[in-house]
Amino acid sequence: MPYDAVITHEEIKKLLGFLPYFQDSNSTFYRVINGYMAESEEVRKFREELNQTGFLMVFNWHEWLSDHEEFKDLDNDIHDKIMSSDLDTLRKLMTSYIRGDRFNEGLFISAILKGHIRDVLLRLQELKDSHE
Repeated sequence: MPYDAVITHEEIKKLLGFLPYFQDSNSTFYRVINGYMAESEEVRKFREELNQTGFLMVFNWHEWLSDHEEFKDLDNDIHDKIMSSDLDTLRKLMTSYIRGDRFNEGLFISAILKGHIRDVLLRLQELKDSHE
């Protein structure tokens, strides 16, 4: 699936299938192997689904983060900001987390642990429900 694809209702449903996993406080998102963080199988599958659905976008994510400072620091409380975001912003934020993880290993896991990925999926659910 190409980047910047139009996301269909079915593709959104596939991504939302991961919401219970990210909401479950008992979920294990990673393990440490030889001192390195290894993502769980479910996190790996979620990343694959993000790619297969075309949810991730091609854009200058560094510039976008500079223009949206509140998203740069994972310690910022961005729950309300995410919960009022449109689909384009959710896609850009998720893309920034995935791309940023290439340069800062563990960033995506940190975004998960901070609840940001759960919040993106919760907002995606709201947007889907409002269009049904």
